[in-house]
Amino acid sequence: MSNTSIEPNSRISHNEKSPVYYFDASSSRYDYALEDLKRAFARPKLIWSLIRTGFFTRYHGTILGGLWVTATTALTVSGLAVLYGQIFGADLSKYFPYVAVGIVVWGLISTIINDGASVFLAASGTFTQSPIPKSLFVVRAIGIAALGFCYKLIVIAVVVFAVGLRPSLGDVGLSFLGLLMVVWTGFWFALGIGTIGTRFRDVGQLTAAGLTFAFFVTPVFWQASRLGEYQFVVQYNPLAHFLNVVRGPLLGLDGVMNSFIWAGGFSILATVFGVVTFGYFARRLCYWS
Repeated sequence: MSNTSIEPNSRISHNEKSPVYYFDASSSRYDYALEDLKRAFARPKLIWSLIRTGFFTRYHGTILGGLWVTATTALTVSGLAVLYGQIFGADLSKYFPYVAVGIVVWGLISTIINDGASVFLAASGTFTQSPIPKSLFVVRAIGIAALGFCYKLIVIAVVVFAVGLRPSLGDVGLSFLGLLMVVWTGFWFALGIGTIGTRFRDVGQLTAAGLTFAFFVTPVFWQASRLGEYQFVVQYNPLAHFLNVVRGPLLGLDGVMNSFIWAGGFSILATVFGVVTFGYFARRLCYWS
């Protein structure tokens, strides 16, 4: 049996006069969530418009615009590389690119996790008043993080060229595959954690606090070998593996294939988590917001 109602995020049918919104009360929760995802990805122009607006609005009226992301990253990388290079007694020609790639990839991962935890809360004023797919805002959050990552890639390119590194096309391709794995996992994790974070508002605060701790136990600017007998901390740290699948191939680091196996396993878990959580609770987001 089908009921007709004006409910946000329901299936849309257009006629000449006005749109009519249909809500099928007999459809499963997962059918509802799948329809939401299909509608979100079916609007690429809207996706790009939301990403572009969300990113460049932050730098409206500035001279450098989005290049402020590049400048800030360059200063952070330079400061950490020079300071900790001296503390660790590291060779800067090897340590500088290690820190550069680590900081840039960590920025992408942490942004996706942080923004994902509150993605539906931040957009609740929109999808509760208009028939726009809820999952579209997760796509937007991932897109904004990816666009910022593209600006930060300039720093990596300059550092790699400056120290004379020349990764092969195969290494670059493997690193790109790792990057796709990060984005894929990030999307489904954000979809799931964002759903839970809408119901339980403490999730966003816990996520931010957890990432602060994770930054110091993840080898972003230090090497796992320095932990000695405590290297297991890195071995069982999923963020370390997602970091290594992007950085490892470019810099010729050890354990890349092992990291791909670990990251692949966590990617499957994150996908199941996102599908189950969003699939089961997507209908309730309007009431929780």
